[in-house]
Amino acid sequence: MGIFKNIFGGGQIKTGSQLNKSFGPDSLRQKLSEAKIKGGSQTANLSSADLKKFENIIAKHASYLPPGAKFSDHTKYKMRMEAHKLFKQNEISWEDLKDFEKIVKEL
Repeated sequence: MGIFKNIFGGGQIKTGSQLNKSFGPDSLRQKLSEAKIKGGSQTANLSSADLKKFENIIAKHASYLPPGAKFSDHTKYKMRMEAHKLFKQNEISWEDLKDFEKIVKEL
């Protein structure tokens, strides 16, 4: 669980107009890839398609926040509910859902 805190904790994901979804070392896509690589066995089950789905959920909510804002508990709840919806539609596995919830917890 420490890997997610190191990568996503403390405002590491930019919000609002500062959100960089796809390119550069601080981009959301790079942070998710870094979590997969550094997570080892904790994140081995995450595929590129799963990461893309998680990226879309996080980016959607981050873009609505003002620059520099933190994710509120309500926003985190909405992101988790979107992931649960994907799980119920059999688009992600239970393990993927648990990993996403760990990521959201650290945002």
